[in-house]
Amino acid sequence: MSSFSNQISALNTIITTLYDGENGFKQAADTVDNAALATKFRSLSQQRYDFGHAIKPFIKQLGGEVNEGGSPTAAVHRGWIDFKTNFTGNDEVAVLNECIRGEESALNTYQDVIIDEKIPAAARAVLREQLDAITSSLNDMRKLANSYETA
Repeated sequence: MSSFSNQISALNTIITTLYDGENGFKQAADTVDNAALATKFRSLSQQRYDFGHAIKPFIKQLGGEVNEGGSPTAAVHRGWIDFKTNFTGNDEVAVLNECIRGEESALNTYQDVIIDEKIPAAARAVLREQLDAITSSLNDMRKLANSYETA
């Protein structure tokens, strides 16, 4: 067992969060009718994939194995998106609101991991960059949801 098991676990929590986001955004893209919104969701899905690949080397450097799947909670959340959109008729606002919830959860996870000073500095720097990007996408989605709701 690695002497860095807590840090490996924390970084794997980030990996799981990123898998969840990647899959959630893919599903959101397939759910909405608006082509521009679907493109945005596909782009965010790819971004989460790329984020995961930027974190994996740090886990390996610490002597850990990388998690290879998402969380059961996220699978339930994606099921809820399916149910809601089927019930509301592919309502973009409902999908955006669920994506906002997912981004808020990711933000919290990142904030919890970044505060651990035992996470290697290089990894924390990458996590901060990713956190900034997630914060930006969250703000964009909130604005977009507001624009749909007021239209």
